[in-house]
Amino acid sequence: MADKKKTIIKKPNGFILGLALAIVKPILKFKYKTTYDKSGIKDMEGPALVLCPHTSNIDFIVVAAMLWPHRPTFVVSEHFMAKPLIRKLLNLMHVIPKKMFCPDIKTIMNIIRAKDSGNVIVLFPEGRLPAIGHSVQVTEGTADLIKKLKINVYIVTENGAYKTLPKWGKAGLRAGKMHIDSYKLYDASVIKDLTVPQIEEDLAKAIYHNEDKIFEDVFYKCDAPALGLDGVLYKCPECGAEFEMVSTNRHITCNRCGFKAELDNYYKFHGAPFTGINEWYAWQESQLDLDTPLECETILAVPGEDGNMNRNAGYGKIYMDREIIRFVGTCFGEEFSFEEKPSDIKAFPMSVGDHFDIYHKKKMYNFILQPDPRQVVKWTLYMDKLMKE
Repeated sequence: MADKKKTIIKKPNGFILGLALAIVKPILKFKYKTTYDKSGIKDMEGPALVLCPHTSNIDFIVVAAMLWPHRPTFVVSEHFMAKPLIRKLLNLMHVIPKKMFCPDIKTIMNIIRAKDSGNVIVLFPEGRLPAIGHSVQVTEGTADLIKKLKINVYIVTENGAYKTLPKWGKAGLRAGKMHIDSYKLYDASVIKDLTVPQIEEDLAKAIYHNEDKIFEDVFYKCDAPALGLDGVLYKCPECGAEFEMVSTNRHITCNRCGFKAELDNYYKFHGAPFTGINEWYAWQESQLDLDTPLECETILAVPGEDGNMNRNAGYGKIYMDREIIRFVGTCFGEEFSFEEKPSDIKAFPMSVGDHFDIYHKKKMYNFILQPDPRQVVKWTLYMDKLMKE
C-alpha cells in the first residue's frame, strides 16, 4: 500500500484554487471581458491531457478558470520553483516541474503518475512563453508523450491573453477582450493508429497562433501601450542600429537616427514600415546572419543549495555560433566553464530584458547579458532561426 501511495500525484488544493477562482473569475469576466466556450471539453473527465498555446503569463489562471470544476495538474518550468514564494504556492497546487529543453525522465514519470491518478494534465507544448504574440515550434517528444499516455487530448486556446498582458509590456493588464476556446483533438481510441509525424502535424496546427490577427478591432485600454516594447524590437528599420531603440508610453524611437513609430491601443503601428509587432520581430530574424557569432559578457544566476535563485552567482563570457555554445567564467567563487551544442539546447526560454536559460547537465543557469540585458532577445532569435534551418 505504501508503494501505491508514492505513485499518486495529488490534484491542486481544492479550497485554495476554488477561492482564487471565485475572486478572479468575476474580474476576468467584467473587467477583461473574458468569455469561454466549454463545448469542446463538456465530456472531459480524468485522466485527460489538455494542450494550450502559451500566450501570456496569465495563461495558468485563465486555463484553470476554463477547466473548473476540474482541478488540473499543470506542468510548469522549473524556473518558477527557484522563487520561494511562488514555489510554496505551486507546491500547494501539486504542479509537475519540468527542466526545459533537456531530457527529463522524472517529469515524464510524474506525468504518467498523474495519468494513473486520474488527473487532468495541462501542458504548454511550446515549452516556453514566446516573446511576442506568435507561436513557436512545439517541443520534441510531445507527440511521443501523447502516444505513450493513450488518453483523450483536448486543446484550450487563450485568444487575446497576449494582448491583455504581453510578455514585454511594462504597463500591466489591459482591458479589452479574451475568448477561451476548446475542442477535442483526439479520442483515446484513435491514438494507437496515429503515427508520430501525423500527431506532430496536428499539434503544429492546433498550437499555431498569431495574435496580430486576433481581435484586430478591439481597443485594449492602456495609457502606455508601447512601454517595454524595446525589449523585443531591438533593431531600427530605418538605419539598422541595434539596441538603440527606446520605448515610451506610446512610441518607440531610435536614438541613433531619430526614427519614431507609435503603437496604438489596437496594437497597430503608425509611422513604421510594419503594421504589427510580429511583422517587425520576423524582420529582425530575417536580418540575422547565422555566420556571425554572438559573444557577450554576462552575469550568471544559479539556484543555490536552498533552491532559491542567486542572481549574482558568477560572471564570465558566453559565446555562440552554429556549432557551439560556450561559457567561461566563475560560479560561486570557483572557475567554471561548459560547452553545449545548439542542437542539444534547441531553444532559450527567456525573460524579456533580463535573462535567458540554459540547462547544462540538467542544472539551470540564467544568463543576464551585459551591459544591456535586452540583448537576450537577439540570442533567442539567433537560436530560433538556427533551429528552423
